[in-house]
Amino acid sequence: MNYSQSLSYLDSFLNLERLSHLPRNSFFNLRRMEHLLRIAGRPEKKFFPILITGTTGKGSTGFFLESILKENGIAVGYYHSPHVEDVRERIRLDGRMAPEALWACGLSRVRTMLAKHPVPATLGCLTYFEIMTFLAILLFSETGRRIGIFEIGLGGRLDATNVLRAPLVILTPIHLDHTHFLGDTVAKIAREKAGIIKKHCCVISVRQTPEAARAIRKATEKNHARVIEANPYRKGKAGLAGDFQNVNAGAAVQAARVLRLVFGFRIDPATYGRALINRDWKGRMETVPNRGRVFILDGAHNPLSVRALARSFDTLCGRGRQKRRLAVFGAMQDKDSKKMLEHLSRSFDSVVLTRVGNPRARSVGALLDEAKGLFKCVVPAQNTEEALALARELTGDGEKILVTGSFYLAGEARKILKNGIRNQVLII
Repeated sequence: MNYSQSLSYLDSFLNLERLSHLPRNSFFNLRRMEHLLRIAGRPEKKFFPILITGTTGKGSTGFFLESILKENGIAVGYYHSPHVEDVRERIRLDGRMAPEALWACGLSRVRTMLAKHPVPATLGCLTYFEIMTFLAILLFSETGRRIGIFEIGLGGRLDATNVLRAPLVILTPIHLDHTHFLGDTVAKIAREKAGIIKKHCCVISVRQTPEAARAIRKATEKNHARVIEANPYRKGKAGLAGDFQNVNAGAAVQAARVLRLVFGFRIDPATYGRALINRDWKGRMETVPNRGRVFILDGAHNPLSVRALARSFDTLCGRGRQKRRLAVFGAMQDKDSKKMLEHLSRSFDSVVLTRVGNPRARSVGALLDEAKGLFKCVVPAQNTEEALALARELTGDGEKILVTGSFYLAGEARKILKNGIRNQVLII
């Protein structure tokens, strides 16, 4: 397959939204992943796996840890989701997304293996995320990665990545999210996420709520695991913008210490500061100047992340320095967009609401209902391109505009702003 054909092949697999309508297919099922690893000859045994789960901060924590390992000359792979612009962003090799040729070659091998050894029908249908996870494992193995960092996609216990017997796991802050899959309380969600804890592994955890901490403690005691608390990083400033990033950087630094002291990896603590100033990470308070305005793109997609983001925006801009505080917002249907809008309304007086170009996106009408009474000015837009144009019309030269609510929205906005696409604004 060439690269274009490999993308079509990948898109042929079921995604979580379609699977939810197929009751006979248990998408929370590690047996399919076990089958894939078995027919591939156990490629996961060729590198040291690390799993990261939590409600917020997973991506940035993995990014910081990747930067530390790269700074120390350790061949590292990083698998995360979602992507912002290019699906290859999900599989990183030493900080760069997998090349097109390698990607296509990997998926060609996947197709050949499955043609010879198809997944038994009794195990259900393979999913898009499972194929992506399998591809990451193959590429990490075949390119000589010493360490593979895997961000959990959903929950933990039955997420496809949890097929890996990780000796080291990282738990970022755990709060309510994906309640329709994981449970309606923090305790239930924490139990699912703590399912990545294996026998005698090392567990890095940031400070958690009492409910989450109890669930984590129970899981670690059951598995005779060792828990190491991660404190916020205080010895310098992280390269990624946002006051909350010191928590994520602290978790990465603690993981690096454990890799050095417990597992024998040669990591120099003197490199932490240099590694943590890396800022090459799309959609995390990313600054994009465009036609006299400064757009801040961030994929925050749950209430906790949006609340922290709004506080960091306040710090970045300073209250009272900008005549109008405006955000562009769009979200997926399965997210608590109402609560996110409530948090935004405490820092922003105006919002432009848009529907993200994704089948799972919440409609503008639904967002308008949720935003009633929260902002002084609420403006609907038909799409992201129009939303950005309206935001420019409503702000002055040099002012900052926040774009948030979804990584899909951040990705769409980034393409439009970076490519200089001009659009005609609908007069409303």
